[in-house]
Amino acid sequence: MRHVNYKRWALYIIDLFGFAEGGRVERVLELACGTGKVLAELAQAGYKVFGLDLSFDMVRQAAERLSKLQVANYKLTLWRGDMKNFAVASPVDAVICLYDSFNYCHEPEAARGLLDNAAAAVRRGGLFIFDVCTEHTCRRNFNNFYERESYLEISYIRRAHFKPSRKIQVNEFFISDGFSRGPALYERHEQRIYSLQEITAMIDAQQWELTGCFDGMSRRPGSEKSDRVHFVLKRL
Repeated sequence: MRHVNYKRWALYIIDLFGFAEGGRVERVLELACGTGKVLAELAQAGYKVFGLDLSFDMVRQAAERLSKLQVANYKLTLWRGDMKNFAVASPVDAVICLYDSFNYCHEPEAARGLLDNAAAAVRRGGLFIFDVCTEHTCRRNFNNFYERESYLEISYIRRAHFKPSRKIQVNEFFISDGFSRGPALYERHEQRIYSLQEITAMIDAQQWELTGCFDGMSRRPGSEKSDRVHFVLKRL
């Protein structure tokens, strides 16, 4: 993930916060927060941050990262949880879900559940911001993809392919530690690639106003030819 410019991404999200009613965003919840790199950027920018991830190890690393920034009460604001089934004690101003984590909702029912949970977590006039990977990106960049890289005593092979009949992007990682015979760890990731029309149809017009659908990290309209599309929903 060293190629990802998290600071730039966080600044883009902060810019999108301007769509909130009154332009006011103070409390931000990140779903599938991973190791907390975006949360750390937001915390340094003065936001009160919360985060959840399905992986306890990810949450632990995020807590360690935030503790180094001396973010107040960081232990109370991170938890292990499923973005498709969660709740918060009090509404936040914005919920974010980045780096195509939305695409891990393999079924439309799961995606709609995520949208409903986000609606329950956000105050009226607040935002849900998420991005998705497009089929264009999968076919162009990650179909029959192969990559090998080493760092210190760790090496990995990544293989990826796109299954057009099921609209599933598969990423496989074979990770070696220099001591074990063969791969020490194997990971398989599957993401459901939805069309923009499918996602728009999932949005409950009684809960959300579709404020923006943007190409990459811009204000240009997103399309099926975009590599990545950010959706900005405002809570009604």
